[in-house]
Amino acid sequence: MFSTEKAFDMLPSVVVMYDKLDLDKYRKELTEKSKGKKDVDTNAIGIDLFKHVLKNSAKVKDEVFEIVSVFEEKTVEEVKAQSFMKTLNTIKEIFSDAEATDFLKQAMQSGTPEA
Repeated sequence: MFSTEKAFDMLPSVVVMYDKLDLDKYRKELTEKSKGKKDVDTNAIGIDLFKHVLKNSAKVKDEVFEIVSVFEEKTVEEVKAQSFMKTLNTIKEIFSDAEATDFLKQAMQSGTPEA
């Protein structure tokens, strides 16, 4: 479950990822792509964001471990030691969860001057 506690614990890592991945620019590109569309699927946005993070994972490896550790309620060391597929599935779960996606979307929008 994506609780308020988890959201606040993830925020510092999310902000660092936001900056390292230049998500302002990426968000603007997604906004342009969805311009004129009536219903924007938050799951699709989450999947696009997930793919962008995976493409740039080397830049944000530590932050990914921290976010997964919060979501799974484990230590960073436990997350690093678990199977890659478990970690990948958790990342997919985070970016597919409607509440988490809405939270991240709001955080991204409120983090920019145009929002």
